[in-house]
Amino acid sequence: MNRALSNVLISLLFVALAGCGFQLRGSATLPDSLKTMYVQGVNLQQGLGLELKRGLTRNGVQVVNNYQEGSAVLTVLDNQFERRVLSVGSDAKVSEYGLHGWVSFKVSDGKGQIISDVQKVEAQRDYQFDQDQVLGKDDEERLLREQLNKQLVQSILRRLSALK
Repeated sequence: MNRALSNVLISLLFVALAGCGFQLRGSATLPDSLKTMYVQGVNLQQGLGLELKRGLTRNGVQVVNNYQEGSAVLTVLDNQFERRVLSVGSDAKVSEYGLHGWVSFKVSDGKGQIISDVQKVEAQRDYQFDQDQVLGKDDEERLLREQLNKQLVQSILRRLSALK
């Protein structure tokens, strides 16, 4: 009887989870006009550019190194990171920082027609800072910047998937 009750509860849990609209984050469905894309304004070998190239490739977009006739163009106009002091301890030393990153971009199709005006996506992360662990906190900030890049790329992909 106990096992049957637990099976019923688990089944109800799955039904409730499916009914609430929860869905694992999958790939973005990009329009066919964006299946071949040239990315300009960012270095595709590191940082945000590398993450953007990986994200586009994972979603079925062929990212070309040189502009080709008929390929869509994603132009990164601005890519900024900023580290802000969020709080200061009683000893007048920084105890918390915030990382803020933003990217503005526009997209044109293979015919040169602008299909997306300038759009801006933003991401933010906070972290505690300890003066006694400077090297470890530098690594933590580097990892947080990587997470910011991934979040910015996901936001760009969502915006691209909304284009028709």
